[in-house]
Amino acid sequence: MTTPTLSVIMGNYNHAHYLVESISAILNQSYRPIEFIIIDDASTDNSVEIIEGFAKKDPIIRFFKNDKNLGNAPTYTRAYELMRGDFFILTAADDRVLPGLFEKSMAMLAKFPSAGFCSAISRRIDGDENELVTAPEPPYISKVPCYVSPEKSLKYFQESEGWCMPSTVIWRQSAVLESGGMPWEAGEYLDGVLIPLISLNYGTCFIPEPLGLYRVLSGSRSSQFRKDPEAVKERIEHIVELMRSATYANRFPESYVVAFQKKMLYEQGAMALQKGRESIVECNAFLDDNVLKNSSFFDKWFLKGSKILSGIHHRILKLYLFGRLRRLSWMMIHRVFLRTIKKFRAKQE
Repeated sequence: MTTPTLSVIMGNYNHAHYLVESISAILNQSYRPIEFIIIDDASTDNSVEIIEGFAKKDPIIRFFKNDKNLGNAPTYTRAYELMRGDFFILTAADDRVLPGLFEKSMAMLAKFPSAGFCSAISRRIDGDENELVTAPEPPYISKVPCYVSPEKSLKYFQESEGWCMPSTVIWRQSAVLESGGMPWEAGEYLDGVLIPLISLNYGTCFIPEPLGLYRVLSGSRSSQFRKDPEAVKERIEHIVELMRSATYANRFPESYVVAFQKKMLYEQGAMALQKGRESIVECNAFLDDNVLKNSSFFDKWFLKGSKILSGIHHRILKLYLFGRLRRLSWMMIHRVFLRTIKKFRAKQE
């Protein structure tokens, strides 16, 4: 019996300070990939020197360089077209796979041959190495490794229950090809299209164990993008058109597309509310520092009441948005409860 082959793809741009850690983590996995394709997107730091050093020592590394900076999507497109494995994983130079990811994921995919991919939990840290909540956020859809059928996938998506962390996903190449190939036209939102596309048509595997590490960097392109409601709106409109196009209409149930639109509208509204809230906080800080120093008791009372009312207004609008655009589930209630407990404990410390 032929052993399934795994390809690892990594794009890099100026992440030299993370490369030793991220490359070593892949080469030290217990399940050995047949190839590790790394493409440097015209870095200006010493990334190339570091990658070439690894490539000289390990023959599975296939190293390529872009002549000029092309960006994320073209770099990964090029790498994907070069790969030869039955399965593949798209990794980022600033993230890290944890021990056991390849072995455990490939075992699950062998156990459930109809599944289109396998994903696991990822630890999340900020730029200062502080631990953040995991992705997906607890509670998880299962306490044990499991197969999530297309029917269950649709239910979870409609209830906004995420279980797939892209940086831990190992994809079955045959499922991607049968679905029409990689939806590169989705651009930076590739994962947001490919994950439901495969989940809703093949089902997936899920391992409730932290097997990846994801860095949340404030200056990253994705972080900046999420702060721009208009940019998000344009991207989502394009994705909805893509899902309803002749290429994918028979693979995305209309009920999923509607639920997706509502979820994205909620996120856009929440972003707009947050920006408004931040402006009010900034205004209050200015008043505290420059106006209230020599003000009367009435002025202080009035401005304090104004702060309370603005906070209430913010919460009411967010609840309204949630009620109009989201669906409440027991898992979501549990998640909010866990967040509240965590915040309470943090204050106590």
